[in-house]
Amino acid sequence: MSKTKVAIICGGRSSEHEISCISANGVLQAIDRNLFEIELIGITKSGKWLHLPKDSNFVVENGVLPIIPENGVEVSITSQGLIAGGKNLAIDVVFPVLHGPYGEDGTIQGLLEIIGLRYVGSGVLASAVCMDKSYAKPIFAAAGLKVAPGIVVTSNKFELPSNLSVPLFVKPARSGSSRGTSKVNQISELVGAVEHALTFDSKVIIEQAVVGKEIECAVLESDEKLTVSAVGEIAISKEFEFYDFQAKYLDNSMKL
Repeated sequence: MSKTKVAIICGGRSSEHEISCISANGVLQAIDRNLFEIELIGITKSGKWLHLPKDSNFVVENGVLPIIPENGVEVSITSQGLIAGGKNLAIDVVFPVLHGPYGEDGTIQGLLEIIGLRYVGSGVLASAVCMDKSYAKPIFAAAGLKVAPGIVVTSNKFELPSNLSVPLFVKPARSGSSRGTSKVNQISELVGAVEHALTFDSKVIIEQAVVGKEIECAVLESDEKLTVSAVGEIAISKEFEFYDFQAKYLDNSMKL
């Protein structure tokens, strides 16, 4: 039986480039090589698509996060598929292990649909909506789900409504991995937190902090059936005020 050829795509132009590489490493370690043939494609921070060695290893070394190198065999995106070194890679399905804009936001999903390549994950609309918290939250609320009260701002000049008070969370509307996210315990910290978030996105969410447990749950749809994982609770070290970037990726004390 012939193997299904899977293109694993990682890296990307977003601020979560390094995290994408770490996630891809997990996929590379877990995927069954008896069933799947792998082609590894890295997108550099400048946006170049490169064909990478299948034995690439993306790990954190001495606190340094992995990145896609800028040099290598470039991949061309054509109506016939993905071409590298003058050869069609003959991809059966794409596994986009990308985080943030230009990856999770529906853009690469739309590109793959245009050139007729099947892919893993949500479609264009779901990806676009869920990437932008300013759209996702109202949609969740309309479906009857509870969401934290908040506002959207686009500059450091704004008026905080009376229903919001410290502690607050400030975060980029279209980013993840807690990049650019701050917890505000004093009103005097708010403008600085907004300015920090604006370096990651032109749209920022200010929302009420919610006291509760940090949980995660994975849902996989296959053949119109849903498989739901066990619910996991994330326990972080007391030195962290919230589950920030360092707690997620650079500290080993986090427990699940």
